[in-house]
Amino acid sequence: MALHLKSTILLALLAATVSADFSTSFRIFINATYGEARLTALARTDLGADGSYGGGNHVAGSQTNKRPIILVHGITNTAGTFTPQRNYFKANGWTDETVYATTYGAGPSVSVLNVKMECGFVQQIRNMIEAVHLFTGQKVDVIGYSLGSPIARKAIMGGICVDNVNVDLGDPFTDKVETYVSVAGANRGSGTCILPFFAACNTNNGLYCTSTFLQNINPSAVGSQHYEGNYVFSIYGPNDDKVKWTNNCGTLNSQILSADDERNNIPGNHDTILTSTVAMQKTLLDTHAF
Repeated sequence: MALHLKSTILLALLAATVSADFSTSFRIFINATYGEARLTALARTDLGADGSYGGGNHVAGSQTNKRPIILVHGITNTAGTFTPQRNYFKANGWTDETVYATTYGAGPSVSVLNVKMECGFVQQIRNMIEAVHLFTGQKVDVIGYSLGSPIARKAIMGGICVDNVNVDLGDPFTDKVETYVSVAGANRGSGTCILPFFAACNTNNGLYCTSTFLQNINPSAVGSQHYEGNYVFSIYGPNDDKVKWTNNCGTLNSQILSADDERNNIPGNHDTILTSTVAMQKTLLDTHAF
């Protein structure tokens, strides 16, 4: 049986409901370090069990026994959407102390046509990376799924927000991230954005291939690339029906030019790529190689 099929079956078995929201120790840490407003924003209890997770019984500031993972969801998803991936990692060496997620945006209550890569979404993920890094006392690994990849990459990159020049995110978080993995990521656009119509495909912070946001996170200067972490990987496939293979600019939508390695031949549609490659994602975090 192929590895991808085995991963898909295992994810289905692991999709049972689990406790959500941050643990007590993580909530106390965020509140004490950043204040109640930051805790409310990251915990997303307004979304119920799907809003966030992570922390376990970890003692703030001490190192976890394994590098923590932050899962960054895609368009109109929530942290809870990736509960099967979370459970897979928990069944393979990670724990509640080392698997984290928050939710940016409104989740499934908004149309995909209206979702842009907003500064607030980027700030949400950046704040999460910083909090987990400090709470666990070490570098983190980040997995960006679908739209979560360009948003996570900008969060790590820092700098001025594309849609709000009055917001400076700060210096890059490159030194806080050990491994960055993009899975079916809209890193250079989406083939569904044939024309820059609708909010999702606008030319400022949308997924049209020439948008200012995408140009910003994909710098041409070699010295400005590979900012996502110590190791950078991308996983995608030619039959992705949402991000799609190429765009109007003739570039591969999920490619990260400066990645250490990539797998661009994953079979199946968009959602299949997200679920069938979880064992591959684990291998990259463990060994930094496919």
